[in-house]
Amino acid sequence: MTTSNHSIRLRKENAHDDPIYCATWTKINVTEDTKGPSMNFILTGGLDCLIKVWKFESNKLELFHSLSGHSMAVVSLAVSPDGHTIASTSLESTLIIWDLLSGNKVHEIKTNAPDIWKVTFSPNGSQVASGSHTGKVVIYRIKNGYVDKILDTRGKFLTSVAWSSDDKYIASGASDGAVCTFDVAQGKLLHTIESHSKIVRSVNFSPNSQLLVTASDDGMVHLYNVATAGLLRSLEHKSWAVCAVFSPDGSRIATACADGSVRIAMKEDFKVLATFKEHCDTAWSVQFNAQGTQLVSIAKDKCINIYECPIPPKIQAKKPIIIK
Repeated sequence: MTTSNHSIRLRKENAHDDPIYCATWTKINVTEDTKGPSMNFILTGGLDCLIKVWKFESNKLELFHSLSGHSMAVVSLAVSPDGHTIASTSLESTLIIWDLLSGNKVHEIKTNAPDIWKVTFSPNGSQVASGSHTGKVVIYRIKNGYVDKILDTRGKFLTSVAWSSDDKYIASGASDGAVCTFDVAQGKLLHTIESHSKIVRSVNFSPNSQLLVTASDDGMVHLYNVATAGLLRSLEHKSWAVCAVFSPDGSRIATACADGSVRIAMKEDFKVLATFKEHCDTAWSVQFNAQGTQLVSIAKDKCINIYECPIPPKIQAKKPIIIK
């Protein structure tokens, strides 16, 4: 089901030689002039061990860089808030920092972990956090790769991690369905939520850092109040829910599913605005553009899809009727 103003804009088949596992979207200034032109870049990584940087302009996708440095599948990508730095993780447990525009490897961080999964940047771009098989969130400094802090969930293998934009919270999701939130400054575990019955594939904060959305193999997408850890609402999928993200304005949530479907729903009531069924295998990741008007999805079918998803008009509160 899609509304008339939601549609697929572009489909790039065989974008990688093997299944694609992760993607992100950034918009950055490509000149030294701060008022100069900005450009959209979409980054993808997957089983072929490559990170591909795509330039998206005039509704065309053009390969800008192909970055090689991992020896096993790339499972997570993150871009710094200024858009210039990439962090990537892979199944061989390496974390690599790259310069986006030049495509150069800045350095490789030795994690000393047998497993490293998702990676996320701090709001100021000076640190990255990743989960580990021991249930610990490890925070690394970008410049030297040193460990800055370790946050212990006292739980299972961490499969997802997110850092709030106000720099107050880090959230993690685990293989046993638990979701944890931390106070970053104090390094204190705030909440442990028995959120899901299966592995948590995705955790993401709202732009205002007040809400947390989670997605799991149990088919559920949950929305929580960060401060209280209270469950606000849920959206059920017919198969694994593997990714859930907020739009930049915080009004919508996009989800990716193991049946290949992509959904866009309103945050307030989880009313589904559009359902796309353009992938023929697991859709592993979705991400909005900076304006929140388009959405990218990638999948095991090796395709990159870009959709039009216009921002819905704000509903004006009705004025009370005064009876005289």
